[in-house]
Amino acid sequence: MPLGERPGALGSSDLMDTLTCLRERRTCRGFLPRPVPPALLDEILTDATWAPSASNQQPWHFHSIEGETLARLNQSVKQAHREHRKSYDPSKGKTIPPQYVERTKELFRSIRPFITQLGEGQAAFIESGSFRFYDAPAVILITLHRDMPAVRYMDIGMAAQNLMLSAHARGLGTCAIALTLMYTDAIRETLHLSEDMLPALFIAVGYPDTDFTINRFRSGRNSLATFITRHT
Repeated sequence: MPLGERPGALGSSDLMDTLTCLRERRTCRGFLPRPVPPALLDEILTDATWAPSASNQQPWHFHSIEGETLARLNQSVKQAHREHRKSYDPSKGKTIPPQYVERTKELFRSIRPFITQLGEGQAAFIESGSFRFYDAPAVILITLHRDMPAVRYMDIGMAAQNLMLSAHARGLGTCAIALTLMYTDAIRETLHLSEDMLPALFIAVGYPDTDFTINRFRSGRNSLATFITRHT
């Protein structure tokens, strides 16, 4: 069933099975101007809370951002970018191992034809899209307490995966966005975050625009042999 046509009711016989959900989920970078029902958003966030965590500490905190607050956040982040112009560098100045730089390059080679159809440059599309959360009607910010050890970001990641898989199974699209975190001060001020809350990840959530060119793109994956070492 195409992206965006899944039913949203928990318990529906058509709600996709786990393996299908794992293999079909993709990043959505274009959303319909249709609000996500609060009850549906709560179901997705509840599914996120069932992620595993060390000693069941459940270190995540979810900030659900919509409406006027989301509009203010968009403006704050874009203003911060105009003032500071931090550069978008997915290869981290090539200080990361070369195989990861090459995977980034391969992604951009693959996605370029889709972005070209939109009449935008590649970096410009990713930057402008991230700073406005690709016009999603709802955005979830996941934060972690400042005093938690860095390894607890693993728990945040598992909760985020649960959230995105649940959203996909219910007919919604998502996009995990970290680029916006370059402007944490603007985020903190707009959302009135306390100093002990560390922004970890944004996830844009909404109904996918299936006619939007970029939503036809799906990144590939290397074979398992690339990632495995067997110890026997």
